[in-house]
Amino acid sequence: MIKNSYIQLIRKEDLNTDVCVSMMISMYFGIEMQSALQWSNEHRYTELIKAQVMIDQGKSEMLLAKLYSGTPIGMIIYTEADDKPVRRIDALIVSRRFRNNGIGKMLLRAAKGDKDLHTFAPSIAVDWYVKNGFRVLDKQSNGTIEMTTIPFHIDVGLNYLQLNYPLPVFDQVDLQILHNFKTLQ
Repeated sequence: MIKNSYIQLIRKEDLNTDVCVSMMISMYFGIEMQSALQWSNEHRYTELIKAQVMIDQGKSEMLLAKLYSGTPIGMIIYTEADDKPVRRIDALIVSRRFRNNGIGKMLLRAAKGDKDLHTFAPSIAVDWYVKNGFRVLDKQSNGTIEMTTIPFHIDVGLNYLQLNYPLPVFDQVDLQILHNFKTLQ
């Protein structure tokens, strides 16, 4: 693990004022998901807007891993389930240069707290998640793999979890931005 690093909870006011936040969100939704899942520009932009709206509305939280110099090296975005002590990982990325140094594990531990975790991971990340306490539930039609840290006996052995998460509520500005982006395509 990189010793000169720390984790910062991102507040909604940081979304538009902290360039490190914008950089990490853009890296995840703009580059990593294109590479991992071949998301279209429109889909990546829509998911980016959703994540920002969820953070802005207090439905999701973002943790940013930084070096003490201020350099961002990773981030995780998660959303609490409405009805169970589970957090869904919506985005997790560590800058390539800093991978294999424990930053991802550090972000997972910070996001987990006293809750279990749930995610839909790209296939290239499944082994990493398994090494970090997740188990595979099911392959999804969009190419992701549903995974969780919920112990097998708790969900009665079924590979299907009933988890309810809050959804983003777009305001007129968000809807106009999405509409404008679609017309550019």
